Amino acid sequence: MKKIIVILPALFLIYSCTTLPSPKPQSVPPPMETLSSPVLPPDQPVLTDLSKIQPSIGKLLKNIAVSKASFNPSRQENITISFDLLKPAKTFVHIYDSDLGLIKTIGSNGFLQTGSQSLIWDGKDLDGSIVPDEAYFFIIEAEDETGNKEVYDPTMFSGGVEHDITSAQVDPQTYTINYIMPEMGRVMIRMGIQSGPLMNPLIDWKPRVKGAITEYWDGKDKDHLVNIYESPNFKMIITYFTLPENSIITFGNRKIDFREYKKTVASERPQIETPKSWRQGLSPHYNLRRTLDYTPDINLEFTGKKGNDDNGLPILNKKAVVKVTLGEKDRAIFQNSQFEICFYLNKQFYAEDESGYTPFNWVWDLNDVKAGEHLLTVNISSFKDQIGVISKKVKVVK
Repeated sequence: MKKIIVILPALFLIYSCTTLPSPKPQSVPPPMETLSSPVLPPDQPVLTDLSKIQPSIGKLLKNIAVSKASFNPSRQENITISFDLLKPAKTFVHIYDSDLGLIKTIGSNGFLQTGSQSLIWDGKDLDGSIVPDEAYFFIIEAEDETGNKEVYDPTMFSGGVEHDITSAQVDPQTYTINYIMPEMGRVMIRMGIQSGPLMNPLIDWKPRVKGAITEYWDGKDKDHLVNIYESPNFKMIITYFTLPENSIITFGNRKIDFREYKKTVASERPQIETPKSWRQGLSPHYNLRRTLDYTPDINLEFTGKKGNDDNGLPILNKKAVVKVTLGEKDRAIFQNSQFEICFYLNKQFYAEDESGYTPFNWVWDLNDVKAGEHLLTVNISSFKDQIGVISKKVKVVK
């Protein structure tokens, strides 16, 4: 039987040294027929600077839609972007990634005629490479025969509104997590112990389609050391913010992830800026780049340990220096960030530094810690709600 968990966000969103939780991936829709549309080469100019056009539609464009919310370009699937033209117009679809980088421009050869029209995106970028798994949005630009222009830009009126999922089902045998997304959005799931540590940031602002979602989990903390689901004080939060209207989620690319893609393949691509007059009341995570807003990896080292036991656990006695460092790939992003650094022993609060930097050295006086095996969990929390988590088992001897 599945266990139904009612989630009360107000109890669980704890930002200072008591944080909370997060789960994992999901299944996705079927393929569709392959179509083709003319694509502008990278060096061909678009009609005009998008920032100089007011995003309002209704005189040239209406009824913008996509054929489906997600697709797998690795299987030669594609997606149809459809719209109605009220007058003949040159029409271009500019596809952007979640960090506002240009992915591809698809354009009409000459004027498209009045009526229903469509252009096809095959999930590839300017270089013809399959894009990484992520959420993408598009801007449509149309210009009629008299030079009148109209732009459909969904980021100007949609996306970024934050909501909580207040009910989810966890299967006690498989630990799969099931919940309903009322709309397409970017999901964060955090799991931990009430009034204790965040122990598993399972889903870190990942895009999800509307409908029934299944996330896969093993019931354990991030480091797979202990079963936290069985804890009587286990808590979970599921939060999401909406994506811009007609966003498209791609999946199936096993060769490169989004952060690596942006750092290498797409590092020199054109970028649009976040509008100066941005809408108010949006999730603070919405305007942050996906390449900067994520859970950093952290490491723990023990100086002064007395070796390791037969199970590889560090043996500690009297005093030890616990060194907290960022993962190598994350140092360039987070090295200068200030963190609240919290230490938990056996899932209970133990010590903290309210404003520390990494690498961080904590002198651990073990005189009040009983001999035996213990679980040390560290949370480092930035002021932008990016929380690194690590747990280590240690053996204390007297």
